[in-house]
Amino acid sequence: MTDTPNIWNTGLPLLILGILGWVLPRMLVPEDTRSHKRVALGVAFAVLTLIATSALILVAFDMPAYRSALWGGGGVFLVAEIALRNSALFAVAWVPMVALSWFNMAQRVERLRGKDMARGDGV
Repeated sequence: MTDTPNIWNTGLPLLILGILGWVLPRMLVPEDTRSHKRVALGVAFAVLTLIATSALILVAFDMPAYRSALWGGGGVFLVAEIALRNSALFAVAWVPMVALSWFNMAQRVERLRGKDMARGDGV
């Protein structure tokens, strides 16, 4: 990023990605699922989405730096490569939230399976 870190170019993107890291996996996995495979696939899709989103947020909040790479002859692919590489830094905000969300959803799956077994419906 070209500017010194402040609340608008660092804090706000980290906050947005942290919230998305908690909410996105929960939106992709149904509440009543009893499958750890379904939870893992939802979390994997959320991770891929968050990688792309963090790259887009990086470009949006630091447009002047990426504009020079775009018009300097690198093109869209160079900008995408730089943004994806630098977006790994934003993983600090969303990886712990995704991990906590995954753990919570796995506990919910086990709780629902336990209730099914207590009722006699379990596998």
